[in-house]
Order: sequence, then structure tokens, then C-alpha cells
Amino acid sequence: MSDFQQSVSYTWPQGFPGAPASANPIRTAIAPEGGFIAGAGGLTIAHFVWRNEDGLSLSNTGAGIPAGFLYRTQQGLTTQYLQSATMTLPQGFMASIAEGGDFWAIASTAASTGQAVYASTADGSLQTAPAGNAPQGTVSTGWIVARGGDAGEPIIISGPMHPVTA
Repeated sequence: MSDFQQSVSYTWPQGFPGAPASANPIRTAIAPEGGFIAGAGGLTIAHFVWRNEDGLSLSNTGAGIPAGFLYRTQQGLTTQYLQSATMTLPQGFMASIAEGGDFWAIASTAASTGQAVYASTADGSLQTAPAGNAPQGTVSTGWIVARGGDAGEPIIISGPMHPVTA
């Protein structure tokens, strides 16, 4: 039980990855009939996702502009004995993705307000950099940093409220 609580915080956390960060509208992707589902291997919540060739399943790997950001809708399941938490949506489970809105996220790079958000094509994780300077192995998402922070700390990302075109 290495995940057993080790400390108590005196204040609330700023935000939790994948959670809405404001009361602004959320622009969800229009799903195919039957809705989106997590593809082979499942999905990581608070990461970007791509549509698979079947148009129905989603993956955390891909090329080109991601289909959206997999935000928290209480869809993760703790099914393993004594499991403390999970950010994984199991294969075959329904998924809802955002194409725009304000969300808490974690980037592997330090983030400054106004920087562009890039998605790793290997796992959908986030990196930030000035617009037009995509880190190696990433693609532009069309999202920006609304509130920055240190690498590995919660930041707020903001996606467009209109469709992103290539």
C-alpha cells in the first residue's frame, strides 16, 4: 500500500488535471452515433486524444491536430484491489472530449501565460512552448496556456471556442 496517505494539506489544491478551470463554456466534440469509446489500451485522462481509423475509438497516440482533450467526467474506475486512484479510462468505455474550454492540466515543461500547448504524438501528454516552436515529437493543439506554472505543476489551458483547421 505505497499509495497510502502520507501527509495532510492545509489548503485546497489549485485544481486537478482534466477538471474544468472556469465557468466558461466547454466545447465538446461531436461524437459519432453511439459515442466515442476508449481504444486499445485505454486512454489517459487530462491528455490529448486522436480519432482512430474507425472514427469511433480514440487513442492517446496519433499525428496531426488531436481530436480533443480528454477531460474529467468521473469516468475513471478504481477496479484493482486496494487501488488508490487512476487517471486511466479502460478500453471500450465511453469518452467525452473537449475541443475548447478552460481546463486544469499538467505539462512536462514550465508554462508561461500565452504559450502554445503541444501534444506528444507518443502519449498525448502536454508540453508548452512559444507558438511555432513545437518541441520534438509533438504537434500543435490550437490551445494556449491561460495560467502558467512550473513543469509538473497544475496549469490552466484554454482551447478555442471555434473549430481548429489545419
